[in-house]
Amino acid sequence: MGVLLCNSSKHKLARHKCLSIFRRYWYELVLFPLTLLLDVAGVSAAYSASYWLRSLAPNSLRPQVYVGLTAVSCLIVVIIFAFFGLYRQKRRESRFDEAVLVLLGVGTSLGVLLAGVFFIRSISISRLVLLYTFGITALLLVLVRLGLQGFDEWMRNRGFGLRRLLILGTSLSAQTLGERLERNLSLGYELVGYLTDTKDDLEGPKVLGTVDELAKHLVLAGPIDEVWLALPEKPGQEVAHLIATIKSQAAVEIRILPDVLEFFTLRLDVDSLGGMTILTLRDTSLRKPSNRVLKRTFDLILSGLALVIFSPLILLIALGVKLSSPGPILYKQERVSRDGDGFGIYKFRSMYIDSEATGPGWTRPEDQRVTPWGRIIRKTSLDELPQLFNVFLGEMSLVGPRPERPYYVEQFSQDIPKYLDRHLVKTGITGWAQIHGLRGDTSIPERIRYDLYYIENWSLLLDLRILTVTVWQFFRGQYNAY
Repeated sequence: MGVLLCNSSKHKLARHKCLSIFRRYWYELVLFPLTLLLDVAGVSAAYSASYWLRSLAPNSLRPQVYVGLTAVSCLIVVIIFAFFGLYRQKRRESRFDEAVLVLLGVGTSLGVLLAGVFFIRSISISRLVLLYTFGITALLLVLVRLGLQGFDEWMRNRGFGLRRLLILGTSLSAQTLGERLERNLSLGYELVGYLTDTKDDLEGPKVLGTVDELAKHLVLAGPIDEVWLALPEKPGQEVAHLIATIKSQAAVEIRILPDVLEFFTLRLDVDSLGGMTILTLRDTSLRKPSNRVLKRTFDLILSGLALVIFSPLILLIALGVKLSSPGPILYKQERVSRDGDGFGIYKFRSMYIDSEATGPGWTRPEDQRVTPWGRIIRKTSLDELPQLFNVFLGEMSLVGPRPERPYYVEQFSQDIPKYLDRHLVKTGITGWAQIHGLRGDTSIPERIRYDLYYIENWSLLLDLRILTVTVWQFFRGQYNAY
């Protein structure tokens, strides 16, 4: 009986160990091979479908040629995708970025294939088959990647494929970040714990010890994949010593977290001068005239198209406003945009006349100042449609930090660090903060963090991503508006 119990315990221990290994190396053992297999299957299926479509009409296709072409195309796609980083384990790539990378990868693969086919004169290849294949491959591989991303997120929420993280520092921003990672396992991290810089915080949740005992905890905490340094007040020499200690103990990825808002708009170029490293401060991208012209052209074209497309809806909403309550159809309010410039923002009137007679204030749920029709258009954010005219006239952008009233700008600029940095760029109808649910009466410091991230990382691709997510959220009804 004792032998049976011993064997049973050994089996349980072995199963637990195997499961732990499987959880830790989920990407390497399952997701990467599955991604590779489905990419090859997608390209092969696209060629098969394209060959079948072309064969419905009279042709002189040679099957063996397309079998060989399929094999070559699969190899090219895998190599190009690897070059684009589509086989690297990512913490949480956005679905939009993933789809764009896949489309770029497929397009590049087609270009390489066409360049090769051009030099092979002895083989006749149907351009129609290649055209069909490109379209079907792009569609299939985008769907495959989105499906795999959803599957990976589902598995991460169950503890598979998480990177074990140790945070050095117990500041408020470090603990807020740690709590967010623990609440959302789909971000891909398992928080091992914190090491504090002061012995006063040793009783805090998940505090393992002090940074002075870093070498010991790197061993005791088990395998660590990443160490994040959140020690903004630590002298540079001591931080360098901590990094050297980490590198000597384990092969881990090291990240340094600036505290809250202090470095959100700090952009650096790393140069070398006589063997010495020099950091050069850069201005934000949207301060460059060329980028301003590019963004303005983008806004002008899209806002003009949107005004034409949505003109019937605009007329319908205007009629609803006029019939629902006495007063003007449009509501004009002073707001602050880039460099502190004031302008009048347009909205469909959603409140009764003189609703702010006692002064400005945030709109709240079941606000009695809002008309019944206004409640509908505010809930769907359709009251913002007239702002397309502001964009077309150059007073706003389609994407950017939401404009605030002068009253709030003056108040927030005194209370919130770096608040005025959001006025380095033109304000927008939608923004990075808005697609993350920070609308209306939500945390202003949190909203500023997202606004400053947008300013620091601006690109037309990011604008397009924000607009795509905004439209998607509109159709899904994901709004925090009232």
